[in-house]
Amino acid sequence: MGTTIKDIAAKLEAEALVGHNINREVGCVIASDLVSDMLVCCDTGAFLITGLANIQVVRAAEMIDLIGVVFVRNKEPAAEVVEYAKKMELPLLSTDYTMYEACALVYDMGLRPGDFSTRED
Repeated sequence: MGTTIKDIAAKLEAEALVGHNINREVGCVIASDLVSDMLVCCDTGAFLITGLANIQVVRAAEMIDLIGVVFVRNKEPAAEVVEYAKKMELPLLSTDYTMYEACALVYDMGLRPGDFSTRED
């Protein structure tokens, strides 16, 4: 079995804001604070590292089939964001690490970056 969201949460010493589906296996990771960049990720089932803690992140997660999100720098999303994620059963985590540190830690776990080549629809 590969790396799970639960493994990432442990490595990043992250708090689970929404703890649904944390045993899902992570195929790749993307990191961005721009929703427009998130939307061009070609990999379905990617895990997101971000400092953007608003409702657009959860909506983008729904559109591109993200399997989980971790907010860096101890960002805490608004209650509406958490509620929407709960309805989607989308795991949300929060860590004290910076995006740079979080990316380095998950890279050291052997996770590969998401594909941002041209999406074919």
